[in-house]
Amino acid sequence: MAKLIAALAGTQGARLARFRTVAVAAWPDGHEVVAEGTVEGAIEREPRGSGGFGYDSVFVPGDGDGRTFAEMTVEEKNHISHRGRAFRALERRLVEQASGSKSGGIRS
Repeated sequence: MAKLIAALAGTQGARLARFRTVAVAAWPDGHEVVAEGTVEGAIEREPRGSGGFGYDSVFVPGDGDGRTFAEMTVEEKNHISHRGRAFRALERRLVEQASGSKSGGIRS
């Protein structure tokens, strides 16, 4: 994280970032169900918050309320995080598959 902050030092304007998760359910016969989740936001100049891990203390999601992921509760973060979105999308795809629905790729 210190390397990221140092690399962005002196940048002007928005310091935009995107996190992406791809979730896959795979069967032994090679069948797969794939879903994706993304969250866009900005990188802060200094870490804020004590929760989470990785870049959570410097990432402010664009569709949040201005807090970093590290300042949110686990529930709040999971509601808008790339991982939460990917696994909810995977769940929907699996339910659709189980019910015989022929929907196109769901991405959240």
